[in-house]
Amino acid sequence: MTPQKNNLTEGFRILIKYKYLIWVLSLKELKIQYRGSYLGFFWSLVNPMLLLVIYTFLFTVVFHNSQKAYPVYLFCGILPFTWFQSSIIVGTTSISNAGSLVTKSLMPPEIIVLSKIGANLLNYLLSVPVLVLFIYIFKMGIGLPIFYFPLLIIIEFFFIAGVSLFFAALNVFYRDIQFIIMNLTTFLFFAMPVMYFDRQLPLKIRHIVYLNPIAYIIKCFQDIFYFNVFPRTLYILIILSISLLFFILGYLYFAARKELFSEFV
Repeated sequence: MTPQKNNLTEGFRILIKYKYLIWVLSLKELKIQYRGSYLGFFWSLVNPMLLLVIYTFLFTVVFHNSQKAYPVYLFCGILPFTWFQSSIIVGTTSISNAGSLVTKSLMPPEIIVLSKIGANLLNYLLSVPVLVLFIYIFKMGIGLPIFYFPLLIIIEFFFIAGVSLFFAALNVFYRDIQFIIMNLTTFLFFAMPVMYFDRQLPLKIRHIVYLNPIAYIIKCFQDIFYFNVFPRTLYILIILSISLLFFILGYLYFAARKELFSEFV
């Protein structure tokens, strides 16, 4: 078996073998984040809620957007993108900021990155009941398409993991990466169909937007929660294939470089 295949097998083995540790560290990460706070996990809702209020005001009051239940549409896109954005940002710096966890711990460094993603996933899941509440406030329905939700979570997890592992390894050697990522994710937010409907874009620009895999993921979440329709099978196959590809490539790069981390952290 080639070294690449060995590394790839090790990546999936770590996910399975250390799943409980990843879960525990994700919870710990979340508790540390809100330690000493009276409102605790409530603060995980503040950022998406604040964005929701601001953009709802801008697009419904200032720009007179008359789309049905527009806040629900916004929330459908903001939540998965926030999980992606926050995970990529903290994941990129997770190894370079880990210190003794990398140099002295026997724990695979992959666990550090994956636990950051897990903590942000928990933040996301804590926000989903608020989205459901909004859906019922605006008298919209939730039907059978909701059964696609767990699949989309898994797909997005592998996509985020692949990207985060790659940039986490790269940032150990080139610390400018973390600043590039912060600006790039901000740009991507405005380039994605979160605040606007993709049908409002000219066809040529729409094709450019959907060159980004996260746009397909957001579209599928919007189909489930806003349009209450099953995501297109083509979209599911596209994002599943791309997410697995990104995870494989990201992990292979991470595995090839992790022996050098202790020299640079």
